[in-house]
Amino acid sequence: MLRHKLLSWRSTAVICTLTTVFYVNFLSPSLLQTAQAQNPFARIGRMFGGSRTEGNASGRSRGGATRSQCAQIDSKNLIALVPQDNGGLTTQEYPQLWFYVPFGGDSHSPPAKLRLLDEQKKSVLTKPLLFSLPQTKGIVSISLPSTEKPLLIGKRYRWYFKITCVNAQGVNTNISVNGWIQRIGKSYELVRQIKQTEEQEQYIPYAENNIWYEAVSQLAQSRTVHQQEWNNLLSLFELTEFANSPVYELKLQP
Repeated sequence: MLRHKLLSWRSTAVICTLTTVFYVNFLSPSLLQTAQAQNPFARIGRMFGGSRTEGNASGRSRGGATRSQCAQIDSKNLIALVPQDNGGLTTQEYPQLWFYVPFGGDSHSPPAKLRLLDEQKKSVLTKPLLFSLPQTKGIVSISLPSTEKPLLIGKRYRWYFKITCVNAQGVNTNISVNGWIQRIGKSYELVRQIKQTEEQEQYIPYAENNIWYEAVSQLAQSRTVHQQEWNNLLSLFELTEFANSPVYELKLQP
């Protein structure tokens, strides 16, 4: 279902790395009306169109490490699952953030670190949040803990996510991505749509209302039911090999 809407866009989705730019082309807009009737996730596809402008999330960019630095990393580096042309919207006080982590960790691995700043570049968190990595590479989520200050409606925040690997010489190498997130209030129409939608379908009203973070979170929760939609979403990041893999929620360290 998601594939039909993504293919309706002639726009170009840009996937950036430090060294390479990939272009993923979508089909003619003549299919738009039909595709929209079939799949409300077209709005998610549209988020990946257009050129990058100042202040946009850079999370789709891979992190800064290379294969020579961290032997476990293959052609895919650290990736944030965020839109191309904005930082993404949320309605939640404590939303989930989504990433691809290119290597696994163990009890001796340095923790992943998340920082969150407001538009005045002041820290929103009491201190940077530390998370344990899963034992294998894959798609992960981070939930902002309710012990911290909630995101405020109408405010934009910038997050910074960093992981650390050990290179061939035994030296730690940092890899990081960053992006924007903005909280908005739930409109009457969105609340109505959610109430009228079955739980496994609730990614649809969020996608229709351009609310990126909840759309991804809801789709991830129902990915075993909506396998094709989940696969199509991951294809935007060239991560379809993980479509049938577990999704890990990173555990917060004390």
